Amino acid sequence: MAVLHRLRNTCNDVTYVVAVTGAAGVDFQAELFEAGADDLLLEDGAHHLLRCLLRAKRHLALVEAHERARTALQDRLDTWQDGLDHLPTPIYLKDVGGRYLGCNTAFSQFVGAERDRVIGQTLADFLPEDVAEAHRQSDLDVMRRGGVIRVETDVCMPDTGMRHIMLHKACVASRDGGLRGLAGVVLDITERKQLEARLTAAAERDPLTNAYNRRKFFQVAAAATERASEADTCFAVAVIDVDLFKSINDELGHGEGDLTLCSIVDTLRNHESEGVLVARAGGEEFFAFFSGENALRAAEILECMRSDIARYCQVVTGVGAAGTISIGLADFDPREETIDHALRRADLALYRAKRDGRNRLCEAD
Repeated sequence: MAVLHRLRNTCNDVTYVVAVTGAAGVDFQAELFEAGADDLLLEDGAHHLLRCLLRAKRHLALVEAHERARTALQDRLDTWQDGLDHLPTPIYLKDVGGRYLGCNTAFSQFVGAERDRVIGQTLADFLPEDVAEAHRQSDLDVMRRGGVIRVETDVCMPDTGMRHIMLHKACVASRDGGLRGLAGVVLDITERKQLEARLTAAAERDPLTNAYNRRKFFQVAAAATERASEADTCFAVAVIDVDLFKSINDELGHGEGDLTLCSIVDTLRNHESEGVLVARAGGEEFFAFFSGENALRAAEILECMRSDIARYCQVVTGVGAAGTISIGLADFDPREETIDHALRRADLALYRAKRDGRNRLCEAD
């Protein structure tokens, strides 16, 4: 028995072992098979030996066929794995318990671990528990509903830091129609999101001062007035103009004029809060929009703006103090007039402020 054990351990399953013995009881025959014998030759005679060899031949033919099939399957798997490893997009396969069954090189690099360390692990082994649990709930939702879902989220990876990713997840069915697991593709869209943010900023902000532009002003104002209920219809708009700005450009140069505008915008935006928005209308003119409780305090807020700008942004030129602001303010109810009409009334109030000596606030009639 010891010799048979050693032989089996040495040859594994690649050798067909026949135990040759005389008549043996059933228990002894069972011990031989348990020790590693594939067949028994219990009786003398050529015909008994022939049958034993034919069984061995058939067994070895089946083993060789299985080995060829296994080799062919492994070649196919290696080809698929090699192809997946050449793709820059992270791809993975999970079982229903959330453990990774396979992945490509891009995914192992994405989670910061070798593939051998990824296989058999869950996302909780690579990400904080709360983040991993959120993704696990998303996986369960896909498995409940079936089909494919797309999820965008931020994730902090060990080597790459915070990234914005898009996940495509799909159920993988077994041959019997059951659920085998999930296949997923991870698209790193961080650069795209950053570009979108830059394009959005470029579309809604003034490039010189970084203040919101006219387009953004009217978008915000329109959205706020459309959401207004009957109990919340108090809004205000203001037109703000920099006093004697041309003299700054003419006497000190356009560079100084640009610096003055930026300084004025910074001061105006210091007073921005929920319900207060300042935008550059063009040149040295600005619009301000007030909603909610701040609409009732619009004059007070604008006076603070005017006072701070007079204190910190004023420039002395040959024609007098420049760089202060004159303001026209108009309250309005969107049920009774449009924002364009309110701005025209505020503009008329601005002219009165200019006529009365500049650096002051006038409210529309």
